[in-house]
Amino acid sequence: MRTRGGIIFFGLMILVLSGCASIGPGSVSRDRFDYVTSIGESWKHQILLNIVKTRYIEPLSFVDVGQIIAGYSLETGVNLLGKGALSNFSSSSSIEASVAGKYTDRPTITYTPMTGNAFIKSLMTPLFPAQLLFSVQSGVPADMIFKLGVNSINGLRNENVTIKGYIPPEAKFVRVIEIMNSLQMAGAINVKIINQKDSHESALLSFPSKAVDAEVSALVREFCDLLGLDQGADQYKIVSGNIPGNNREIAMKTSSVMRIMAFLAARVEVPEKDMAEKRALTGIREAVANVGREGRFVIRSSNGDGEPKDAFAAVKYRNHWFWIDDRDIASKQIISFLVLVFTLADTGSDKPLPLVTIPAQ
Repeated sequence: MRTRGGIIFFGLMILVLSGCASIGPGSVSRDRFDYVTSIGESWKHQILLNIVKTRYIEPLSFVDVGQIIAGYSLETGVNLLGKGALSNFSSSSSIEASVAGKYTDRPTITYTPMTGNAFIKSLMTPLFPAQLLFSVQSGVPADMIFKLGVNSINGLRNENVTIKGYIPPEAKFVRVIEIMNSLQMAGAINVKIINQKDSHESALLSFPSKAVDAEVSALVREFCDLLGLDQGADQYKIVSGNIPGNNREIAMKTSSVMRIMAFLAARVEVPEKDMAEKRALTGIREAVANVGREGRFVIRSSNGDGEPKDAFAAVKYRNHWFWIDDRDIASKQIISFLVLVFTLADTGSDKPLPLVTIPAQ
């Protein structure tokens, strides 16, 4: 019996020792993927909900994820009990054993509401032109950036939707965007970012291929003509404002995140009953006849019977479902761009993150 008891004891010790191995490294790849996915999904839904709320003239509200701390503990234990008996005729022995274990996953997540100065900086402050131009050079579609993030270029006005109705864009503004998009596709846009003393950034725009490719040269000449620029200049300074100071400057009046969301809110398909009862502002569909969905941002709506299937993002609001179809590439791109815009608008915070202490297990 001694041999059998030794085998049992040895096996239990192996089990205990194996349980003492660290569980941290194996959780990194799994948890990192899960948290990144969850945060990305929450941003999509949060942005979609606030666009819809803007159409209904509801106050905006955003909550950011401050910290994520994942704490784990693994406890194991073995109880061994041996007993034996001896008489004149025989002897006996036995070993009783029990194994106990407990695994605990205790994540700590902190949420930070956007209020006060953080709200103003992130939502109400216009984006810096240098940030938008740098995004163009990074590969974000130029037409999307300028349609959403710029109100005017050298006095040429973008489209607008107000309480009084829809104001279409100037034809020259549309053409400037088309040219910028073509130059971007041709790789003929160069942006130089300069750090200023006030910690802000300025940008210089140039077209390095304009003297090489005939088609690019023609587009650059038309671009300069539309904006009243000196065609002989090697580069143009990007400034904030409506009107440039000279013919070597490009003045951009940029939008804030709140302005962009209001622009997109006009494309929410609000239920007809809510529009008839004047619960929401007038949008593109109501202001302009025969507006199609193709190539345009649109948020669809339905009654609250069930969550829409095959949705890129969906939220329930006022007993209606509002969603973006997963096959609507244009609208998906714009939502993804808005997440980038929030990153561009985030100027950082001087306040330290909350101190969270996780007790050792």
